[in-house]
Amino acid sequence: MSVKFSVVGKSVPKLDAVKLATGKAEFLDDIKLPGALSVKLFGSTRAHARIKRIDVSRAERLPGVRGIITYKDAPRVPFNPGVYYLLPKDKYLFDEKVRYVGEPVAAVAAVDEDTAEEALSLIEVEYEELPAVFDPVAAMDPKAPRIHPQGNVAAHIAREWGDVEKGFREADHVFEGRYTTGRQVHATIEPHACAASYESGKLTIWTTSQIPFHVRSVLSEVFGLPQHRIRVITSYVGGGFGGKDEVILEPICALMAIKLGETVKLRLTREEVFQATTTRHPSIVWLKTGVKKDGTLVARQVRAILNTGAYASHGPSVAGAMSTRELGLYRSPNVSFEADVVYTNSPTAGAFRGYGNPQQSFAVESQLDEIAEALGIDRVELRLKNTISAGEINPGTGLRIESCGLQECIRRATERICWRQKSRDIEAGKLRNRGLGIACLMHNSGAFPYIKESSSAIVQINEDGTVQVMTGAAEIGQGITTTIAQLVAEELGVDLEKVAVTRPDTDFVPVDRGTYASGELYISGQAARLAAADAKQQLLRKAAEVMKTKPEELEVVQGIVRLKKDPKVRKTIQEIIDEVAIVGKATYMPPSNAPIFGAMCLELEVDPETGAIKVLDIVYAADVGRAINPLIVEGQIEGGAVMGMGFALTEDLVLDSGGRVINRNFTDYKLLHASDLPRIEPVIVESLEPTGPFAAKGVGEPALVPVAPAIANAIYQAAGVRIRDLPITHDKVLKALKELSSRKASG
Repeated sequence: MSVKFSVVGKSVPKLDAVKLATGKAEFLDDIKLPGALSVKLFGSTRAHARIKRIDVSRAERLPGVRGIITYKDAPRVPFNPGVYYLLPKDKYLFDEKVRYVGEPVAAVAAVDEDTAEEALSLIEVEYEELPAVFDPVAAMDPKAPRIHPQGNVAAHIAREWGDVEKGFREADHVFEGRYTTGRQVHATIEPHACAASYESGKLTIWTTSQIPFHVRSVLSEVFGLPQHRIRVITSYVGGGFGGKDEVILEPICALMAIKLGETVKLRLTREEVFQATTTRHPSIVWLKTGVKKDGTLVARQVRAILNTGAYASHGPSVAGAMSTRELGLYRSPNVSFEADVVYTNSPTAGAFRGYGNPQQSFAVESQLDEIAEALGIDRVELRLKNTISAGEINPGTGLRIESCGLQECIRRATERICWRQKSRDIEAGKLRNRGLGIACLMHNSGAFPYIKESSSAIVQINEDGTVQVMTGAAEIGQGITTTIAQLVAEELGVDLEKVAVTRPDTDFVPVDRGTYASGELYISGQAARLAAADAKQQLLRKAAEVMKTKPEELEVVQGIVRLKKDPKVRKTIQEIIDEVAIVGKATYMPPSNAPIFGAMCLELEVDPETGAIKVLDIVYAADVGRAINPLIVEGQIEGGAVMGMGFALTEDLVLDSGGRVINRNFTDYKLLHASDLPRIEPVIVESLEPTGPFAAKGVGEPALVPVAPAIANAIYQAAGVRIRDLPITHDKVLKALKELSSRKASG
């Protein structure tokens, strides 16, 4: 019997939609901080060098300059800016050695930005230039310039199950390929920004971060301050995608505020974001797959190199994630995975939507199509034959799959794009230069079991019957505030408009994991639901006393407490509470990571004269558990698909021979425009997840993951050329077409 919900499952607009649409939402740069000094950063002009001398005296004498900080002022405490606690601590607030062009060397605080900018031009730095290395393969050579004292391999990740050599011996066919991906940037609409004040021993930070409580932890570590003397506040955040899942500007602002005892504010320009924040990890993946004649997978071997840039950041955990998702999606009894996370003198690579899955998926899903063609097996059927199912163990994590709607996703995606009919039309020549692509994915809701995650929440039923939810869940545009409000309203039995959700402020909300790994709904949402359940039980116990009955004989519907057997016997929440608010609390640690599944089908056209690619149609079927808010789910799917198209076709941060970013603005860095986009059809598949809040699981990252391999597979059908290097630009396609034509001409 299906469960009827009053709020869950409804496509309600975001609670802050009007504010956002009318420009009334207050982002960090909108916050009025009277007397705040402007901070600007002085970035290194060298890719690899020691600072022999730094002279700030002329800058300090400039009228309006209040303070300058360098490595001489900074605590010598190593840290990692990422959210996972076991990552290498290889970074300092400022260092006397620079490892990439644009790395902050000094910061200036002045009465306004123009004065701070002028002061930067007066700083003199003398460098002892060191040999630089930008290619990760070259960096692994023992003779390569050493970027960090421990060497250029930040981490080596290895995982294995079964007997790979035995699996390959038993295989009827073995396929091998090399696949490479580019350096995509997050391109959030709001650049990184931060403000700080230090007064009476209390450090206050305003930030655009996805991880306010982790910001507090890192600042406590770096400055030796107890956490109760650090307050972190997030305002509206204009996008994150993992780029604000790092502690980047906060230590600099904190040091300046502590030194001066004044409020300071730092906002990056777009060019600074491109040069001095983080990117997706460029990757090289060598994939070897053994199969039986009937297409059964028997062995897989992966060798990967991730270019992590100047610092490890999230690199080791990104590599680890690559071993647990796409490799667990298809059954294979024998798997070997090895990845090296390699330092280079490039901008640091960090967390990015998909977190290693797009790189791995590009290899796995591209090669599956290659296998299908070689064996003469339908590529859809090959996937259906090998996909993991509910009840099985994901060998990458050792966790049981509790819910899996992947086969339905494949069926519905192929149906919606008319796969069978269009395939026949393409083969018959009725659709010239057209191709269909398919790719599947498995992602996680959270990072369990690799880190212990938890979130807490407080739900307060006020005396007037309204509800306040106190959570540290960071709203970065994905709609988590609205979704949590729906969960709480449903659990309590009140109307959605009665519920308000606070924004993160570490002094006033309970601790939260942060927004990352598609886990905020699954973990923070569950904490809020459990807190609401606690509040509801208190309400029912109190109501039972007032109404002379038992709590289990009562229910709450639209803010009315009533007898189940006789709904006419009722009281309002206000009458029950009687001037004493009810406070529910909960802390939740997930028992699983509730894998998310999806299948993407797309159609495109290739111009054989120019190599231009036009994506015409995308259908993405997403298994998200129960869709708490279908409108928000669809928005996440559409946004992910567009970002995936950029990763596949146009986006790549390019460095010159000296390590300087060439395309550090939106003119030269090619983002897709609205006119470039196809029709995108989200299809929601609800495979109910027993460990999720109202059976829900995550949705934020997955739609990006299968786009690149689906495009590569469609290009192959349309044009006969297999591109294994991202982004797939028109010149790469044209070159491949000319080479194909030459091979045909020569015999």
